Amino acid sequence: MPFRRLLSLIVALLSLAGLSPSCFAGSPVRIEIGYIPILASAPLLIIDAEGWAKEAGLELKLTRFDSGPAAIQALAAGRVDVIYAGIGPVLVARGSGIDVSVIANSAVEELALVGRGELASFAKGHSGKEAIEAYFAKTGRKVKISTQPPGSVPDTVLRHWLIKVAKIDLAKVELISMGIEKSQQALLAGAVEAAMLREPNITVARDMDAQAAVLALGGEMFPNQPGTVVTAGGAFLKAHPEAAAALVRLHLKASALIAADKARAAKDAQDYIGKGLIELATTQRAMEASKFVADPHVIVAATERMQEFQREQGTLQASVPLAEVFDFSYYDAAVGK
Repeated sequence: MPFRRLLSLIVALLSLAGLSPSCFAGSPVRIEIGYIPILASAPLLIIDAEGWAKEAGLELKLTRFDSGPAAIQALAAGRVDVIYAGIGPVLVARGSGIDVSVIANSAVEELALVGRGELASFAKGHSGKEAIEAYFAKTGRKVKISTQPPGSVPDTVLRHWLIKVAKIDLAKVELISMGIEKSQQALLAGAVEAAMLREPNITVARDMDAQAAVLALGGEMFPNQPGTVVTAGGAFLKAHPEAAAALVRLHLKASALIAADKARAAKDAQDYIGKGLIELATTQRAMEASKFVADPHVIVAATERMQEFQREQGTLQASVPLAEVFDFSYYDAAVGK
């Protein structure tokens, strides 16, 4: 049989089967992934560093963002297909009718409110609330706290702690929105008294200033605080469901590596996060202090509470059914549910 006729027959048979010839061509599926340079993005960084994506038929292109709202804007605009960023902006996006879905979780209770200088001195033997009250009483100045933009997880968690948990008069604090890296820089430069930080920046700040004090931990500020999640755009999920499934399987593989070998995991993440400015030992200690949880089911209840608080604060216009926020099918298939 002539080659061209044979090829035409193969194409026809594939068409009848609902397949395309390209599905057997071995061409990798390109996925544009945005991430925040924090340790909660480590599963993605491990996937890239270990070269697992290529083996799974994927080609990843990673883009850094300085905040969750910036990342979700890029996802909504179609500039990236998937993001590793906080769930807060995802809720805001869903509430605005943007088709995005959480397909896996990455970490919980990532945040800490870290203080320096005179504010930190008031924290010795006292709670974060008492430290802020004492600082304001003595100086008459508001406590400047750097955080990420409104709607982000750090901003939401900070406001939740101030209003719901510590019940601090907001007239005694000044919240300053900026990117994640600038937030740490502002704290270390003394431009602010406190900052909402995530690893490895929490460990870096405490290493650089032994007098720095953790005023409140993530679990205290917002119990089981949902943080970084893996979120995909609806168009990508429709066009490449198998690629999304492969990415989630690799995400679980990377999460398992973190649990089994933190030294190797830290080494993989180092170049993406540290940029040569952070010692590998620091990244490893930060890795050990982090809580990696891949199962998105774990954060559903806390996400519901976060959504309600965002609605109260006006950063979310209306509550969104969580069935529209989460697509558990990819995770459940990966773990054999």
